[in-house]
Amino acid sequence: MKIGVVQPLEINSAISLTENALKNGAELVLLPEKWIKNIDEVPLSEFQKLAKKYTAYIIPGAFEDGVSVIAPIIDDNGNLKGIAKKIHLFNEEKLRLFPGNEAIMFTYRGIKFGISICYDVDFPELIRELFLRGVEILLVPSKVKKIGLEIWRDFLRIRTLENRIAVVNSNAYSPPDFPGGSIAIVPEQTSSGIVIPKVVGELGSEENYMIVDIDPLSYVYLRGDRLKEFVKFTVKEL
Repeated sequence: MKIGVVQPLEINSAISLTENALKNGAELVLLPEKWIKNIDEVPLSEFQKLAKKYTAYIIPGAFEDGVSVIAPIIDDNGNLKGIAKKIHLFNEEKLRLFPGNEAIMFTYRGIKFGISICYDVDFPELIRELFLRGVEILLVPSKVKKIGLEIWRDFLRIRTLENRIAVVNSNAYSPPDFPGGSIAIVPEQTSSGIVIPKVVGELGSEENYMIVDIDPLSYVYLRGDRLKEFVKFTVKEL
């Protein structure tokens, strides 16, 4: 699956970079969290036209709608398939917004995708539940500051290792505070048998896009082994 990751600075570049990714073979395109302030400013109709024109899915980012933080999912017919809501609100978001209470997954071209919005990645039980439901690629729109970028990437790498799934992240680019640095990671087994989080795509601090080609069959045996190892348990207090 060829996945486009877009780091826009404003509306025009978001549309043009998304179309460039689609022209160059992207079958699904992911944009960051809050790359624009409000969902009312998001050119959803333009993204819908592009999705239909190129027969591709587009997740145009995650945005506040006055109630929650939502990520629209546009399908390959240009229709709004659904929305994912941020379950774990961050800092002052808790004072203004309501959290979601459902993890969202969907199947596209035979691949199971999950969506996790920014701070949701900090909570491993959410990603584990998606993994147990069969998710093979996790899509993560985020808006992470420069000071926290390396720690953020640690979370992404660890979720890849814990669950043996690919993680594709689009991080907001809005200098000087938000550096972009979007990244895509897959689990890979080395010749020594150790599984590592392999970076297969990375953007710098710039308006740009990338296309990563991720084949879940390349790590399906790793997912299978991890599923066999997962054991349900209870906690007993002594």
